[in-house]
Amino acid sequence: MIKPEQMSLSAHQHIQKYLESSSNTVISKEELNAILRLSQHLRVFGLLSAAAYVNQKNVQEGIVRSRILPVWKSLLGQLINSETPPSPEELREMIVQMAKDEPAKYMVTWRKAMILSNYWNFWARAYCA
Repeated sequence: MIKPEQMSLSAHQHIQKYLESSSNTVISKEELNAILRLSQHLRVFGLLSAAAYVNQKNVQEGIVRSRILPVWKSLLGQLINSETPPSPEELREMIVQMAKDEPAKYMVTWRKAMILSNYWNFWARAYCA
């Protein structure tokens, strides 16, 4: 269930946890851009596509992808399990399974991700260097 009054606090915790994992105290412009891209990707392509992007192995590595992956892995992983975020492989499998076996739960989770993404954007800007 989505609790709107909790979304900003959850998003703030996600950004804080990402900063801790990256050993930074501020969000770089590249990381901010990655967070904004995640919001756009969720709106246009969906949660399943975002999880698949994080887990792709056959894609050419590049500067943009190397900047996006740590942020997306952290935020999407925390969306699924804030205490113990899953690995990229587990994340994809969990979301694929959810979409296949529990479509209503998948839609709620996707909606939650889209709502959270607005707050992720806000808090990332607040912590941007």
